[in-house]
Amino acid sequence: MSLIKAIKRLEYANYLIKRKASGDLETFARKMNLYRNATKGILSQMRELGATIIYDRQRKTYCYTEDGEFCISRFMKYGDLLTREDACEIGKPEEVCFSEKAIFVLCREI
Repeated sequence: MSLIKAIKRLEYANYLIKRKASGDLETFARKMNLYRNATKGILSQMRELGATIIYDRQRKTYCYTEDGEFCISRFMKYGDLLTREDACEIGKPEEVCFSEKAIFVLCREI
């Protein structure tokens, strides 16, 4: 599988989980157009990357237990400007900052 395809799958899984629209594992797999085991694998990978995902039995859907964003990094040349649209894909524009290494980080109020 290509890296781009894998990233798109993670982004779509994130989209469904964030909106609490994944459903149970069978429904989630169907929405992802994958087998159950492949869907379990994606959930496992997301957890390995730091996402705190649980299955909410009352709502019958997967969801995050903490507020946050699951972001896929992108390559940017030094000096390039980040458009508002690009920032929206990463997170809330007012919360996006840059480190000295040009890595996106969420701003924290001090």
